[in-house]
Amino acid sequence: MVILRDYKVAAFMALSAMFTLTGYEFIRSASTVLFKSAYGADKLPLVMAAMPIVVFFGVWLYSRLLSVLGPQRTLLVTSLGSGLSILACYLILLTGVKWITPVLFLLKEFYIVLLIEQYWSYINSSLSSKTAKQVNGPVTGIAGLGGAIGGTLVGATAGEYGAETMVLFAAIACLPAALVSNAGYVLFGEPEMPPRAATSDPMGWHLLKENPTLAYLLGIVLTSQLVSAVLDYKFQGLLSVQFAGDPNAETAFQGWFFGTLNTSVLALQFIITPLALSFIGLRWIHILMPLVHLVAISMALIEPSVWSVGLAFFLFKAFDYSIFRAAKEVLYVPLSFDERYRAKEIIDVLGYRTGKGASSVVIVGLQNAGVLMSNYYLALAFAATALWLALIFPLTQRARAIREET
Repeated sequence: MVILRDYKVAAFMALSAMFTLTGYEFIRSASTVLFKSAYGADKLPLVMAAMPIVVFFGVWLYSRLLSVLGPQRTLLVTSLGSGLSILACYLILLTGVKWITPVLFLLKEFYIVLLIEQYWSYINSSLSSKTAKQVNGPVTGIAGLGGAIGGTLVGATAGEYGAETMVLFAAIACLPAALVSNAGYVLFGEPEMPPRAATSDPMGWHLLKENPTLAYLLGIVLTSQLVSAVLDYKFQGLLSVQFAGDPNAETAFQGWFFGTLNTSVLALQFIITPLALSFIGLRWIHILMPLVHLVAISMALIEPSVWSVGLAFFLFKAFDYSIFRAAKEVLYVPLSFDERYRAKEIIDVLGYRTGKGASSVVIVGLQNAGVLMSNYYLALAFAATALWLALIFPLTQRARAIREET
């Protein structure tokens, strides 16, 4: 019965993530294209440079809500709040003003990680390590169905209805996600929340000092997201050249690209990930991730094009959404409530977006100094991936100890 309950919890959160990711696909391509149409692809690093500030205050607010409301009501409030915020952006877009496009872009980057990581916090608080190894892959697969559905719908409808309408669909998708996740909490209860002692660190930074696993995870997340950022910038720049003057066609292409990505990755999520977690040690899974990316980025360096850079970006996202995600989440299962709900948000919300944002600050500075950074994006991706590989080894030593303990 305990195992059946674990499966049910995972199913509810996976379904919530599916709705959320369906909506995210609508807003992802649309917000990027709308921003580029308003300000140009070369300004993407500039808007991303604001991301660390936005996410820091967002995570701080989340930690305050968690202390006051608890995990169930915090997830409900942030889910509905995300939908209403996106709806407000859509209504402002209809007036034709340009300044709302960077706001929408930043909102898109923040809300998705905030909601997804809360689903995982509940899953990690409800499952045993053994069960997590069995279900984490299918959870990412069910969630990934939302990305596949959303991306396919964007590809099929953006050309006819326009990028702005895609934003409205993203707002609507937040409602069923909120209802399903809240139903999961109602049916299966909240994890026990320890009393909060008076502290000057409500976000939980001290937890990273106390647990080396968390510190290594943060370092790896920051480094891997630098890789994601520069590959994304290079890909977006090449797309802007190829689809110059036709934003609806570019939105449709990006919808097709991400829809194909999410559809293709389902095999990794439903089949390869459960098998890998069952038969391959966590340390080898984590080591293999950057090795694959080093090969793909090397190919793009040799002959950069929409397709070679797109392939490197495709592979990064495919493994990030499946094997890497599932293997990383197993490490959180034996940890405490605050480590799963507070430190995790620092790592997987603030860390994920700061990795992109901090790199963007450096890129903007170099661009202002006259450096044509687009020429160096792939080299930066290669160097960051090599650093990621180096950081894996202290993490995998801890991962081996956790595996033996669980």
